Amino acid sequence: MLEVLILLLPVFVLIFLGMLAERFQLVPPFGATTLNQFLVNLGLPSLIFLAIAECRPEDLNHEAFLGGFSVCLFVTFGLLIPIFHRFLRAGYRESVMLSMLASFPNVVLVGLPVLMALYPGEKLVVLASTLTNILEIPIILVALLILTNDGAKGRHPVRTVAVTLITNPVVLSTAFGALFYLSGMPVPVFLESACRALGNSVMPCALVSLGIVMGARLRGGQGGRFRLGRQAVILIGKQLVQPAIAWFALTMLGAEALWRSMGVLLAAMPIGTMAYAMSDSYKVAEDDAAAAVIASTLISLLLMPLLAMFMK
Repeated sequence: MLEVLILLLPVFVLIFLGMLAERFQLVPPFGATTLNQFLVNLGLPSLIFLAIAECRPEDLNHEAFLGGFSVCLFVTFGLLIPIFHRFLRAGYRESVMLSMLASFPNVVLVGLPVLMALYPGEKLVVLASTLTNILEIPIILVALLILTNDGAKGRHPVRTVAVTLITNPVVLSTAFGALFYLSGMPVPVFLESACRALGNSVMPCALVSLGIVMGARLRGGQGGRFRLGRQAVILIGKQLVQPAIAWFALTMLGAEALWRSMGVLLAAMPIGTMAYAMSDSYKVAEDDAAAAVIASTLISLLLMPLLAMFMK
């Protein structure tokens, strides 16, 4: 237990530094937004590009991991939609959004730094985070199609989603990384050095940004109305049901021990920022989303040491 806590200590320190920076106004009011824009548009795409471009064919020979994590994502998402709709009387768009919150782990901005801390020097960590991030794209598509169908105002929702995806830096970096991988060309040294420098910034920037957001909301400056029933279902689904499904699916499909551990840990990560951003952008259950992000992050910080000790 102590060994796991020591490995995770940098994660806690960086989140706490972000909270302190927000509390003592060491960053501008939109500091977290700026950091997130840097991460999404530069840091994360650089990391993903290198992970795909430099991977070997044998690195992708992990069908059990891909299948098991897909099961945990889509089963959780599909299982909770009728629960929110029928039992908690949420509207259809709200039910889809709430289910996305409960089934969309933050596998990159939180999951990747946590795995980096738990498995120092393990190259497969970035690959696992990248693969799971790609597996989440279908859920994004389903949610976007439903949300934009009511709010596109004359624009075809499929075209809207398609344009959004093909201009997304993460999608573009994945495509360019795949080109290098498929062609067998080595990444030029100057490009590799630049991307690695940007990629190395992902862990500290992501955790400090998370601390800034948590600090602002916990101080009550951005509070809102949320429903306890919805919060309970979201948190149980996210922190308990999804990791349990991941463990069962990965075990049944025969995933290797390291991949099974990483898959369960990634499934137990707090709610992904993309889910909250979509909720806020389309004004669907945004107060529930904000509260759930904070609660799931706090719960995951308590559960991660115990889960990591069990899985390792």
